[in-house]
Amino acid sequence: MPAKQVTMTAPRAVISVNGNPIGLIRNLRATETIQRGSVMGCGRLTKKEMPALSITCTWSCDQYLIDLSKTGIPGLNPRNVNSREIYKDTLILAEISVDILVSKKEAVTTEDGIVTESKEGDFCTLTDVYLNSSSWDVTENQISAHNQSGEYLEPVILAK
Repeated sequence: MPAKQVTMTAPRAVISVNGNPIGLIRNLRATETIQRGSVMGCGRLTKKEMPALSITCTWSCDQYLIDLSKTGIPGLNPRNVNSREIYKDTLILAEISVDILVSKKEAVTTEDGIVTESKEGDFCTLTDVYLNSSSWDVTENQISAHNQSGEYLEPVILAK
């Protein structure tokens, strides 16, 4: 048995926005897709180069549904307003992105096989996150879910 767990698992993940952990999250998925061009030239059948032209960073998240006003990534979907017009104007005129920080719980002190102190270590940050889609469901014999997805502007980097 290994002395130290290094594999990231769901129970070790702490997902937060503005320093506040997001509760009852089932999964968070980030996908970064690089669009490449083809450089071939006349008289050439195969590609010579494949330069990067753009990168699209997308995310999706599933959470257990408790209440529509309390579930979801905080700050992404300002629905607690008095009218649909105010909601639409807020999306058009005052949309604010958020950063999603994913931390990894790590043992600091272990004595005789018992963890006596732990801390949150860096895993990654999704920067400038925007919401594109939000859905929820209530299904017979199932736990209800709230799903959100969108894009973030900068790719994740792993600098230490």
